[in-house]
Amino acid sequence: MIKGILFDFDGTLANTIDLIVATFEYTLQTRLGFKPPRQDIINTIGLPLADALDFLSQRPDLVLELRKLYGEFNAANHDIMIKPIPGVAELLPALREQGLKIAIVTSKKPPMLERGMRCLGMLPYVDTTVSVVDTERGKPYADPMLLACQRLQLAPEECLCVGDSPFDIQSGNAAGNITVAVEYTCLDWSTIMEQGKPDYTIAKPMDLLSLMDKLNGNKKVR
Repeated sequence: MIKGILFDFDGTLANTIDLIVATFEYTLQTRLGFKPPRQDIINTIGLPLADALDFLSQRPDLVLELRKLYGEFNAANHDIMIKPIPGVAELLPALREQGLKIAIVTSKKPPMLERGMRCLGMLPYVDTTVSVVDTERGKPYADPMLLACQRLQLAPEECLCVGDSPFDIQSGNAAGNITVAVEYTCLDWSTIMEQGKPDYTIAKPMDLLSLMDKLNGNKKVR
């Protein structure tokens, strides 16, 4: 029986794509004088920031400096650029009504994650979070999802891992979760399916309720 949901944040619960792209563009244009193609930036979403900056800049020696620029721009523009994903505001209380525990597992740092949850009114529905600072290895390794299960006091097989990138799904698969890819992702869908190999897909957030009915047979978790 499924008793917990492990959600990615960016692109799964919150529309932060434009904010992320703009932040990478500003960072790399300011320090290195170029902007990567938008899709190249989007394809790194889900990775730890240092790994994404390393890949996009091809300058590992500058990653610390680039992270500082990234953080400054992101903090200054976060609240005006973060947007809700339609249906998430209805989904979270409905999952809570079913008795499910909810974790957010993200490559963000804790202050920005809390800020994002607060902006979108998610704090009352989230039992625990796992951020980039909580595990030595981030997604696509199993470590973040396993820690989230531990913090929820649930076995990995009792949890759904829901995400919008192949890294989310790979992490959930490695941890032994049942994995769900969201079709409203901005990432390349064929890549998610081929590299992630999710167990299920959903077209919109509220479709998760139908999937839960299928998996749990309409029974509330006690």
